[in-house]
Amino acid sequence: MEKPPLAVVLGGLGFMGSHLSRALLRLGYRVRIFDKLYASTQLIKDIQSEVEIVEGDYERPEDVIDVLADAAVCYHFIHTTVPGSSMQDPAYDAQSNILSSVRWLSQLNRLSLRRLIYVSSGGTVYGIPQTNPIDENHPTYPMSSYGITKLCVEKYLALYADLNGIDYRIARPSNVYGEGQRLHIHQGVIGVFVDRVFHDEPIEIWGDGKVRRDYLYITDLVSALLALLDHEGPSRIFNISSGQGHAVLEIAQMIESIAGRKVDIKFLSKRGFDVPVNVLSSGRLKDETGWTPRVSLEEGISRYIEWFSKTVLGQER
Repeated sequence: MEKPPLAVVLGGLGFMGSHLSRALLRLGYRVRIFDKLYASTQLIKDIQSEVEIVEGDYERPEDVIDVLADAAVCYHFIHTTVPGSSMQDPAYDAQSNILSSVRWLSQLNRLSLRRLIYVSSGGTVYGIPQTNPIDENHPTYPMSSYGITKLCVEKYLALYADLNGIDYRIARPSNVYGEGQRLHIHQGVIGVFVDRVFHDEPIEIWGDGKVRRDYLYITDLVSALLALLDHEGPSRIFNISSGQGHAVLEIAQMIESIAGRKVDIKFLSKRGFDVPVNVLSSGRLKDETGWTPRVSLEEGISRYIEWFSKTVLGQER
Protein backbone atom coordinates (compact mmCIF):
# COMPACT_ATOMS: atom_id res chain seq x y z
CA MET A 1 0.00 0.00 0.00
CA GLU A 2 1.40 3.40 -0.98
CA LYS A 3 2.26 5.76 1.86
CA PRO A 4 0.38 9.06 2.16
CA PRO A 5 2.42 12.08 1.05
CA LEU A 6 4.75 13.66 3.59
CA ALA A 7 4.31 17.29 4.66
CA VAL A 8 7.12 18.96 6.59
CA VAL A 9 6.29 21.90 8.83
CA LEU A 10 9.34 24.03 9.62
CA GLY A 11 8.50 25.56 12.99
CA GLY A 12 5.68 23.12 13.65
CA LEU A 13 5.96 23.31 17.43
CA GLY A 14 5.03 26.99 17.40
CA PHE A 15 1.65 28.68 17.53
CA MET A 16 0.73 28.71 13.84
CA GLY A 17 2.70 25.62 12.86
CA SER A 18 1.07 23.43 15.49
CA HIS A 19 -2.43 24.30 14.27
CA LEU A 20 -1.45 23.63 10.67
CA SER A 21 0.18 20.29 11.58
CA ARG A 22 -3.05 19.16 13.18
CA ALA A 23 -5.02 20.14 10.06
CA LEU A 24 -2.60 18.35 7.73
CA LEU A 25 -3.06 15.16 9.74
CA ARG A 26 -6.82 15.47 9.32
CA LEU A 27 -6.28 15.72 5.55
CA GLY A 28 -4.42 12.42 5.58
CA TYR A 29 -0.84 13.65 5.26
CA ARG A 30 2.06 12.20 7.14
CA VAL A 31 3.47 15.11 9.12
CA ARG A 32 7.07 15.75 10.09
CA ILE A 33 7.79 18.72 12.33
CA PHE A 34 11.17 20.43 12.36
CA ASP A 35 11.95 22.77 15.23
CA LYS A 36 14.79 23.94 17.42
CA LEU A 37 16.56 21.75 19.97
CA TYR A 38 14.69 21.31 23.24
CA ALA A 39 11.62 23.18 21.98
CA SER A 40 8.47 22.57 23.99
CA THR A 41 5.96 20.09 22.57
CA GLN A 42 3.13 21.45 24.72
CA LEU A 43 1.13 22.79 21.77
CA ILE A 44 1.02 19.42 19.98
CA LYS A 45 0.68 17.08 22.94
CA ASP A 46 -2.67 15.82 21.60
CA ILE A 47 -1.08 14.73 18.29
CA GLN A 48 2.49 14.04 19.42
CA SER A 49 2.17 10.30 18.87
CA GLU A 50 0.89 10.87 15.32
CA VAL A 51 3.66 13.14 14.00
CA GLU A 52 7.40 12.80 13.57
CA ILE A 53 9.43 15.45 15.41
CA VAL A 54 12.94 16.29 14.28
CA GLU A 55 15.02 18.67 16.37
CA GLY A 56 17.74 20.65 14.66
CA ASP A 57 19.43 23.95 14.04
CA TYR A 58 17.92 26.16 11.36
CA GLU A 59 21.30 27.81 10.87
CA ARG A 60 22.76 24.45 9.76
CA PRO A 61 21.59 23.95 6.14
CA GLU A 62 22.19 20.20 6.26
CA ASP A 63 19.67 19.90 9.12
CA VAL A 64 16.96 21.51 7.00
CA ILE A 65 17.82 19.68 3.77
CA ASP A 66 17.89 16.33 5.58
CA VAL A 67 14.44 16.84 7.08
CA LEU A 68 13.04 17.72 3.64
CA ALA A 69 14.70 14.85 1.77
CA ASP A 70 11.55 12.78 1.14
CA ALA A 71 8.90 15.50 1.54
CA ALA A 72 6.22 16.36 -1.01
CA VAL A 73 5.18 19.61 0.67
CA CYS A 74 6.89 22.07 3.00
CA TYR A 75 5.35 24.88 5.04
CA HIS A 76 7.94 27.33 6.34
CA PHE A 77 7.13 29.28 9.53
CA ILE A 78 10.57 29.72 11.10
CA HIS A 79 11.65 33.24 11.98
CA THR A 80 13.90 34.08 14.92
CA THR A 81 12.65 37.60 15.70
CA VAL A 82 9.53 39.70 16.11
CA PRO A 83 9.25 43.33 14.94
CA GLY A 84 10.38 44.81 18.26
CA SER A 85 13.34 42.50 18.85
CA SER A 86 14.46 42.81 15.22
CA MET A 87 15.08 46.53 15.74
CA GLN A 88 17.15 45.88 18.86
CA ASP A 89 19.61 43.67 16.95
CA PRO A 90 19.09 43.92 13.17
CA ALA A 91 22.43 42.21 12.47
CA TYR A 92 21.23 39.09 14.29
CA ASP A 93 17.88 39.37 12.51
CA ALA A 94 19.61 39.37 9.12
CA GLN A 95 22.09 36.62 9.95
CA SER A 96 19.68 34.21 11.60
CA ASN A 97 16.92 34.64 9.03
CA ILE A 98 18.30 35.75 5.66
CA LEU A 99 21.66 33.98 5.69
CA SER A 100 20.26 30.84 7.31
CA SER A 101 17.50 30.68 4.69
CA VAL A 102 19.81 31.24 1.73
CA ARG A 103 22.12 28.46 2.88
CA TRP A 104 19.45 25.78 2.52
CA LEU A 105 17.36 27.36 -0.23
CA SER A 106 20.44 27.37 -2.46
CA GLN A 107 20.41 23.56 -2.14
CA LEU A 108 16.83 23.02 -3.30
CA ASN A 109 18.21 21.14 -6.31
CA ARG A 110 18.77 18.21 -3.95
CA LEU A 111 15.06 17.92 -3.15
CA SER A 112 11.93 16.69 -4.93
CA LEU A 113 9.41 18.99 -3.27
CA ARG A 114 6.09 19.41 -5.04
CA ARG A 115 5.24 22.65 -3.25
CA LEU A 116 6.97 25.08 -0.89
CA ILE A 117 4.78 27.52 1.06
CA TYR A 118 6.39 30.37 3.00
CA VAL A 119 4.49 32.23 5.70
CA SER A 120 5.67 35.83 5.49
CA SER A 121 4.12 38.94 7.08
CA GLY A 122 1.42 41.07 5.52
CA GLY A 123 1.54 43.33 8.55
CA THR A 124 5.13 44.47 8.01
CA VAL A 125 6.34 44.08 4.40
CA TYR A 126 4.25 46.92 2.92
CA GLY A 127 5.12 49.81 5.23
CA ILE A 128 2.99 52.95 5.30
CA PRO A 129 -0.11 52.27 3.15
CA GLN A 130 -0.68 54.19 -0.05
CA THR A 131 -4.07 52.52 -0.50
CA ASN A 132 -6.61 51.10 1.90
CA PRO A 133 -7.01 48.18 1.99
CA ILE A 134 -3.60 46.96 0.83
CA ASP A 135 -3.43 44.41 -1.98
CA GLU A 136 -0.47 42.37 -3.19
CA ASN A 137 0.49 44.95 -5.83
CA HIS A 138 1.14 47.59 -3.19
CA PRO A 139 4.80 48.77 -3.01
CA THR A 140 6.89 47.12 -0.28
CA TYR A 141 8.71 49.57 1.97
CA PRO A 142 9.10 47.82 5.35
CA MET A 143 9.64 50.03 8.38
CA SER A 144 11.26 47.38 10.58
CA SER A 145 14.15 44.97 10.21
CA TYR A 146 11.63 42.16 10.67
CA GLY A 147 9.68 43.28 7.61
CA ILE A 148 12.87 43.61 5.57
CA THR A 149 14.07 40.11 6.45
CA LYS A 150 10.65 38.58 5.75
CA LEU A 151 10.59 40.25 2.33
CA CYS A 152 14.16 39.22 1.61
CA VAL A 153 13.44 35.57 2.42
CA GLU A 154 10.42 35.78 0.09
CA LYS A 155 12.69 36.90 -2.74
CA TYR A 156 15.35 34.24 -2.19
CA LEU A 157 12.73 31.52 -1.84
CA ALA A 158 11.10 32.55 -5.12
CA LEU A 159 14.50 32.73 -6.83
CA TYR A 160 15.67 29.27 -5.84
CA ALA A 161 12.26 27.65 -6.24
CA ASP A 162 12.04 28.97 -9.81
CA LEU A 163 15.61 27.92 -10.60
CA ASN A 164 14.87 24.38 -9.44
CA GLY A 165 11.36 23.94 -10.82
CA ILE A 166 9.66 23.83 -7.41
CA ASP A 167 6.17 25.26 -7.20
CA TYR A 168 5.89 27.81 -4.39
CA ARG A 169 3.39 30.09 -2.73
CA ILE A 170 3.99 33.03 -0.38
CA ALA A 171 1.39 33.79 2.28
CA ARG A 172 1.24 37.25 3.85
CA PRO A 173 -1.10 37.00 6.84
CA SER A 174 -2.24 39.91 8.95
CA ASN A 175 -2.17 39.78 12.76
CA VAL A 176 -2.95 36.17 13.69
CA TYR A 177 -4.34 35.27 17.12
CA GLY A 178 -5.93 32.31 18.85
CA GLU A 179 -5.39 29.32 21.08
CA GLY A 180 -1.76 28.56 21.80
CA GLN A 181 -0.48 32.05 21.03
CA ARG A 182 2.82 32.40 22.86
CA LEU A 183 2.89 35.32 25.23
CA HIS A 184 6.52 35.54 26.34
CA ILE A 185 7.71 36.96 23.01
CA HIS A 186 5.40 40.00 23.38
CA GLN A 187 3.96 39.65 19.90
CA GLY A 188 0.23 39.54 19.33
CA VAL A 189 -1.91 42.26 20.87
CA ILE A 190 -4.92 40.09 21.69
CA GLY A 191 -3.04 37.31 23.48
CA VAL A 192 -0.82 39.69 25.44
CA PHE A 193 -3.75 41.92 26.45
CA VAL A 194 -5.86 38.97 27.64
CA ASP A 195 -2.94 37.60 29.66
CA ARG A 196 -2.39 40.94 31.39
CA VAL A 197 -6.08 41.55 32.07
CA PHE A 198 -6.56 38.15 33.73
CA HIS A 199 -3.45 38.69 35.84
CA ASP A 200 -4.67 42.14 36.95
CA GLU A 201 -1.80 43.89 35.21
CA PRO A 202 -2.05 47.04 33.07
CA ILE A 203 -1.94 46.58 29.32
CA GLU A 204 0.70 48.63 27.52
CA ILE A 205 -0.22 50.60 24.41
CA TRP A 206 2.44 52.27 22.29
CA GLY A 207 1.23 55.71 21.24
CA ASP A 208 -2.39 56.83 21.47
CA GLY A 209 -4.03 53.49 20.73
CA LYS A 210 -5.44 54.61 17.39
CA VAL A 211 -3.14 52.39 15.30
CA ARG A 212 -5.42 50.23 13.14
CA ARG A 213 -4.76 46.63 12.20
CA ASP A 214 -6.78 43.70 10.95
CA TYR A 215 -6.82 40.56 13.06
CA LEU A 216 -7.11 37.01 11.76
CA TYR A 217 -8.28 34.07 13.83
CA ILE A 218 -6.00 31.04 13.67
CA THR A 219 -8.55 28.67 12.10
CA ASP A 220 -9.05 31.14 9.24
CA LEU A 221 -5.28 31.28 8.68
CA VAL A 222 -5.09 27.47 8.58
CA SER A 223 -7.95 27.15 6.10
CA ALA A 224 -6.23 29.70 3.86
CA LEU A 225 -2.90 27.87 4.02
CA LEU A 226 -4.66 24.62 3.14
CA ALA A 227 -6.33 26.37 0.19
CA LEU A 228 -2.82 27.09 -1.14
CA LEU A 229 -1.80 23.45 -0.86
CA ASP A 230 -3.29 22.48 -4.22
CA HIS A 231 -3.85 25.93 -5.68
CA GLU A 232 -3.26 26.01 -9.45
CA GLY A 233 -4.09 29.65 -10.24
CA PRO A 234 -1.77 32.24 -11.77
CA SER A 235 -0.62 34.04 -8.60
CA ARG A 236 2.15 33.17 -6.17
CA ILE A 237 1.77 35.81 -3.43
CA PHE A 238 -1.36 36.07 -1.29
CA ASN A 239 -2.53 38.31 1.53
CA ILE A 240 -4.54 36.51 4.21
CA SER A 241 -6.72 38.79 6.27
CA SER A 242 -10.07 39.48 7.86
CA GLY A 243 -10.24 42.70 5.85
CA GLN A 244 -11.61 44.56 8.89
CA GLY A 245 -9.51 47.23 10.60
CA HIS A 246 -9.68 47.84 14.35
CA ALA A 247 -7.86 50.35 16.55
CA VAL A 248 -5.83 48.98 19.46
CA LEU A 249 -8.14 50.79 21.89
CA GLU A 250 -11.10 49.00 20.30
CA ILE A 251 -9.39 45.68 21.03
CA ALA A 252 -8.91 46.65 24.67
CA GLN A 253 -12.56 47.69 24.99
CA MET A 254 -13.77 44.47 23.33
CA ILE A 255 -11.68 42.35 25.71
CA GLU A 256 -13.04 44.32 28.67
CA SER A 257 -16.61 43.74 27.52
CA ILE A 258 -16.24 40.03 26.72
CA ALA A 259 -14.13 39.17 29.79
CA GLY A 260 -16.19 41.31 32.15
CA ARG A 261 -13.00 42.65 33.72
CA LYS A 262 -11.72 46.20 34.02
CA VAL A 263 -8.82 47.01 31.67
CA ASP A 264 -6.12 49.28 33.05
CA ILE A 265 -4.18 50.97 30.22
CA LYS A 266 -0.62 52.28 30.41
CA PHE A 267 0.31 54.45 27.45
CA LEU A 268 3.92 54.35 26.27
CA SER A 269 5.81 56.46 23.74
CA LYS A 270 5.00 55.81 20.10
CA ARG A 271 7.41 53.49 18.27
CA GLY A 272 8.82 54.75 15.00
CA PHE A 273 8.37 51.44 13.18
CA ASP A 274 4.63 51.11 13.91
CA VAL A 275 2.70 52.08 10.78
CA PRO A 276 -0.54 53.98 11.56
CA VAL A 277 -2.81 51.70 9.51
CA ASN A 278 -2.43 48.22 8.09
CA VAL A 279 -5.53 46.54 6.68
CA LEU A 280 -5.03 43.93 3.98
CA SER A 281 -7.21 42.85 1.09
CA SER A 282 -7.60 39.10 0.53
CA GLY A 283 -9.45 39.58 -2.74
CA ARG A 284 -6.86 37.68 -4.75
CA LEU A 285 -7.08 34.63 -2.47
CA LYS A 286 -10.87 34.67 -2.63
CA ASP A 287 -10.89 34.99 -6.44
CA GLU A 288 -8.42 32.15 -6.99
CA THR A 289 -9.41 29.69 -4.24
CA GLY A 290 -12.83 30.77 -2.95
CA TRP A 291 -11.41 31.30 0.56
CA THR A 292 -13.08 33.75 2.91
CA PRO A 293 -12.60 34.30 6.67
CA ARG A 294 -15.36 32.85 8.83
CA VAL A 295 -14.61 33.97 12.40
CA SER A 296 -15.48 37.52 13.45
CA LEU A 297 -13.21 39.39 15.82
CA GLU A 298 -15.76 39.27 18.64
CA GLU A 299 -16.25 35.51 18.22
CA GLY A 300 -12.50 34.92 17.97
CA ILE A 301 -11.72 36.89 21.13
CA SER A 302 -14.53 35.04 22.94
CA ARG A 303 -13.07 31.68 21.89
CA TYR A 304 -9.60 32.75 22.92
CA ILE A 305 -10.70 33.99 26.35
CA GLU A 306 -12.58 30.72 26.95
CA TRP A 307 -9.48 28.70 25.99
CA PHE A 308 -7.20 30.94 28.05
CA SER A 309 -9.38 30.63 31.13
CA LYS A 310 -9.51 26.84 30.94
CA THR A 311 -5.98 26.11 29.76
CA VAL A 312 -3.58 28.82 30.90
CA LEU A 313 -5.28 29.88 34.12
CA GLY A 314 -6.29 26.28 34.82
CA GLN A 315 -2.64 25.21 34.78
CA GLU A 316 -1.69 28.01 37.18
CA ARG A 317 -4.23 27.03 39.79
